[in-house]
Amino acid sequence: MGKSILRRLAALALCAALTGGTALAASTVYRTITVQYSGIKLVVDGVEVTPRDANGTTVEPFIYNGTTYLPVRAVGNAIGKQVTWDGGSQTVYLGEAPGSRTWLLDVCPPYETRALETDAASFKMDGNTYTHGFYSTWTGYALFNLNGQYNTLSCDIGHREGYANYDRQVEIYLDGDLSQVIEIPAEAMVEHFEIPLHSALQLKIETDAYIGFANCELS
Repeated sequence: MGKSILRRLAALALCAALTGGTALAASTVYRTITVQYSGIKLVVDGVEVTPRDANGTTVEPFIYNGTTYLPVRAVGNAIGKQVTWDGGSQTVYLGEAPGSRTWLLDVCPPYETRALETDAASFKMDGNTYTHGFYSTWTGYALFNLNGQYNTLSCDIGHREGYANYDRQVEIYLDGDLSQVIEIPAEAMVEHFEIPLHSALQLKIETDAYIGFANCELS
């Protein structure tokens, strides 16, 4: 470490939250610490990345008490994850932040179903685990009350793992009228769909057996 440059890093904020009832109080402590800058490199999947902040300024990683610290925004950008700072709760979100996406089952759970499993935390298609969706256990349907609030349903649709041996079909109805037919050939891989909703009041999904609907998001 002969070439290491020792610098003084002042005003490193360490935030502690005290919760009482429904009130949230936060106190900020300022400390002066000695950290070690030694030209630390950040390499992601074999590619060297120059860490930068939100303004594009280079931010150098450092070592403190034997632990290497990396700028979280730079790391998030390098691995393709959104970085969100919530000042109210003093929380950094790497990836999806709560409330950032409108999941179908969270805001419009089906009010009537037949042969659909909507309570599963996850299920598999093509060897991958999927969430935020549902799947059919046999030929069935689901009815959703959209209240005319949404224009698009985005979702990944495919054969449930172990049941890809037949051609299958999904029908989309808006306010009682057939709007779209999705064909799912035997052994087809999972495919992403953007399904227009046209601000419909009611959505009905009719599906053949063993079909999965994942990452079902409204916009």
